[in-house]
Amino acid sequence: MARRNRTFRNRAEAFLVRSLFAFMRPMPRSLRLACGRSLGRAFYYLSPRHRKVALANLDRAFGELKPSREKKRIARSSFAHLGHLLCDSLAFGQVDPRRLEDIAVFEGLDHLRHAYARGRGVFVFSGHYGNWEMVALLQGYLGLPLAMVTRPLDNPYLENTLLCYRRLSGNEVIHKHGAAREILRAIRRGWGVAIVIDQNVRGEEGIFVDFFGAPASTTPALATLAIKTGAPIVPVFGVPLPDGRYRIRYLPEVDFRRTGNARSDIQALTQQCTRIIEETVRCEPEFWVWMHRRWRTRPAARAMAPAGEEVRV
Repeated sequence: MARRNRTFRNRAEAFLVRSLFAFMRPMPRSLRLACGRSLGRAFYYLSPRHRKVALANLDRAFGELKPSREKKRIARSSFAHLGHLLCDSLAFGQVDPRRLEDIAVFEGLDHLRHAYARGRGVFVFSGHYGNWEMVALLQGYLGLPLAMVTRPLDNPYLENTLLCYRRLSGNEVIHKHGAAREILRAIRRGWGVAIVIDQNVRGEEGIFVDFFGAPASTTPALATLAIKTGAPIVPVFGVPLPDGRYRIRYLPEVDFRRTGNARSDIQALTQQCTRIIEETVRCEPEFWVWMHRRWRTRPAARAMAPAGEEVRV
């Protein structure tokens, strides 16, 4: 019975999302984005649980540095931004690879091209910030293919729809559970591997690094595999501009010096990459997912998997 109810709920959710998309598809993109932002703001008021989490996270991150009214404004804007992203997924199938300038302004592309030119593969990392899905889509059209490490959606019907969008520009998808082998295969082919590293990791699979002044359980996969392979690491962030396009900014390669101590190196590199995300979020906090319980897992006696243990992504 429980399985039947879950299947019914999943199908109902998929029907509602597809119906919304069918309704919005004929709209001009600017109108779709405005509708999406309105839906996001409505969700802010209609979901006290998510609103409470977002405001608590903002209090933790900024404390007295920002007044209460400013933190509420950021939270509302963050919800509006997620609505924007949901409705802009309809634009994925409308992107003309010959006219990428219509959808994005690129900065720092040389950092990415130089990393790919070495032929050793590239780790491209970001957070749930801006439109990380659009960044990956457009990078595929640039001829710099990615294998995207993702967690499947709980709803398999929506997951199939999202999978089609993610593969439009020639990218591949690696589901994160037990993904290390597939990641290493992509790196050996000289591909990029896209990983987001800003979500809470439960249990003992994560390591604790500082994020906005508090320990946050974080995946060690990026650092572990980058150190193992020697592949360069390039950060990227893409945020919406007022004209409807995105500013996609590739930062310089992460400059990291190994000490030879695997445990310390993984910890230090994970912290360094997390700090890059924090600095980016601080600049434009409305584009980050504040309703995610980033600090849910608290430190225990063991903060890191033993050196040499298989990495779970």
